[in-house]
Amino acid sequence: MNAISATYQQLAVALTADSLLLLASAVATFDPFWAAFDEPDIDHETDPLTIALQVTRGAFPDIYAQAVERLRAGASHQEMDRLLCKAISAKGILLDDLETIGWGIPLNAVGVDLEDPDFYAIHADLLPILAPFGIDIPEGETYSIDIPDCVYPAGHAIAASLHEQHDPALRQVGWLFSWLFSCSGDSLVDQTDESLAEIPPLSWSPDDIAFAIELIDEAEGILRDVQAGVEILKSTPWLQAELERNVAHLYREFKRKGKLDERTIRLAWTRPDDGTDGTAVADPQFLLVRRDAA
Repeated sequence: MNAISATYQQLAVALTADSLLLLASAVATFDPFWAAFDEPDIDHETDPLTIALQVTRGAFPDIYAQAVERLRAGASHQEMDRLLCKAISAKGILLDDLETIGWGIPLNAVGVDLEDPDFYAIHADLLPILAPFGIDIPEGETYSIDIPDCVYPAGHAIAASLHEQHDPALRQVGWLFSWLFSCSGDSLVDQTDESLAEIPPLSWSPDDIAFAIELIDEAEGILRDVQAGVEILKSTPWLQAELERNVAHLYREFKRKGKLDERTIRLAWTRPDDGTDGTAVADPQFLLVRRDAA
């Protein structure tokens, strides 16, 4: 035993005396997967935890260091799953479990498919808002809804006109129609899960991570404005009447010309008691103003 103890002591002294061995020891301690993850490509046959460690090593070194520490402390697979998902979600990218991490940055689409009956079953409260566009939901329809050709051009024109208004409340209503008619400019807001699945996923590169976080943050801001827009429109009768009048005007133009040019269309959103500035009246609690609203 004394001989073994002496040998260990000699090895310890040699380790601290040799800078190269000391560096190797530090690497083995703090970055045990440095050799295993030398190749940037992800092997999808590998278990999800190993893939997550490879991803965090390159994308989130602080999370990787925390994970290695917990592994050395004997953390279970379930504990590591919770730790990594929670840490990555805190960066702004929602991750529910590690199973999907190897396929790129997970993104959730929140877009609308107006031809999908399930949308109206979930959002029955939006039917009165879509009624001026002539969208009819036949009773018992379970497959698809027939959307007239003029609906989307008119919806785009309504959204564009509302975004041009000075009143922040009207611009929030504009985000509502941008979401309904898939013209917000944000891919997560304009795409459904089905259509988003056809687009190659973003990688875990620094540029793609920054872009994904910006995309998610913008989508969340738009959805807050969408909800505010719903409440504003529901609680403002004159605005509902203006919507009906403007949609009717757009449909007449579409029927006459066969198309709508948003660049030349000018729609009015005028309060009954004020014919000058078109300012809307809205409860301040609904004015969740985005960055682009003055």
